[in-house]
Amino acid sequence: MCAPHLLQFFDVTNKRGWIITILVLVVLLTTAAWLAKARSYAPEQPIAFSHQVHVTDYKIDCLYCHSYAPRSPFAGVPSVERCMGCHQVVAGDKPEVKKLKEYWDRSEPIPWNKVYVLPRFVRFNHEAHVRAAVGCQECHGAVESMTKIIKVNSLEMGWCLDCHNARHASVDCLVCHY
Repeated sequence: MCAPHLLQFFDVTNKRGWIITILVLVVLLTTAAWLAKARSYAPEQPIAFSHQVHVTDYKIDCLYCHSYAPRSPFAGVPSVERCMGCHQVVAGDKPEVKKLKEYWDRSEPIPWNKVYVLPRFVRFNHEAHVRAAVGCQECHGAVESMTKIIKVNSLEMGWCLDCHNARHASVDCLVCHY
C-alpha cells in the first residue's frame, strides 16, 4: 500500500489532486499504448506477402528465402530473382504476384519495410544463432502462421539476456556490443 504522505497527491477532493491523478493516468495510458504498438509493429509492405502460404502451405524452409542467415550477420530478404524463380510459373494471375512481376520487369528490388530494427550499437549475428540451433520462431514468433509479419518480441537487451542465460550462452558485453 502507498505511504499516507503519497496519497495526498492523489486526493481528488481538491483541484490539485484531480490534476495530478489525470496527469498520472494520461502518462500511464500513453506508455501502455506506446508499448503495445512497439511490440505489435507491422508496417505496410509494398507486396502483401504471406509467410503462412509459403511456409505452412507449401513447406518452403525459412533458409531458402533468407539464405544469408546461416552464413552472415544478416538473414537478408529474397531478391526479386529468387521470388520470380517460382512465380514465373506459379500463381502469375494473383494480384500480389503481378506487383512482384512489375518489380522484375523494371529490374528494381522490392522496397520492403523493416519490422525489426536494432539500435546501431547492437551487433546481432544471424549466423551464430542458426549455428546454435535457435529457431527463427524464438525471436520472430510463429512466422509460419503469419499472413503479415508482425513484431512479436521487443528484442531489447533484457529479453536477449534472458534467452542467453536460459541457453547458457555468453552474456559478455562484447558478444553483442562491439
